[in-house]
Amino acid sequence: MKRNSLYSLLFIILLPHTSSYAFMSGVSPDKDGGAELSIIKGIILQGPPNISVNAGYGVLKNITDEDITLIRLTSPVFDGVQLHDMEYSDDGKAKMVHITKPLIPAGGELKLAPGDKHLMLINRRRDLKVGEIIKIMVESNKERRYMLELKVIDPRQEKSHKSDSEHHHMHSH
Repeated sequence: MKRNSLYSLLFIILLPHTSSYAFMSGVSPDKDGGAELSIIKGIILQGPPNISVNAGYGVLKNITDEDITLIRLTSPVFDGVQLHDMEYSDDGKAKMVHITKPLIPAGGELKLAPGDKHLMLINRRRDLKVGEIIKIMVESNKERRYMLELKVIDPRQEKSHKSDSEHHHMHSH
């Protein structure tokens, strides 16, 4: 009985002295990049239930004075996470190209948008709910890790809200 109390007391004493983020995620504090890299307006399009691939968009922002090269992207919700770009031929055909080591310049951004660079979220392991936050873990070539959060949206609802607000805006004068 005394031993359990001693362990509990040690846990309570040591807990405030550890980084709560690293403690919870298993990432050692020296490898936790924190807010050095973030995603602004990160979204994942929900997509139909019978499709196992989703797309993610937003703006990756690097607030450091060094370039950040991404070497690995993972998520507990998808078997694979990749960054792709779209290439267009002279005859108008588009094809996706996997970017193996994307670079976010020092103090700069990498925009992810439809028809351009985007996240490919491959082999969804479960259904996504509108409004849910999906976490993507990113590792850099300097062994730093970053947690990105993207919100699941239904693109059909987003379009109808935009057209409603545009319609309202046009007639409100």
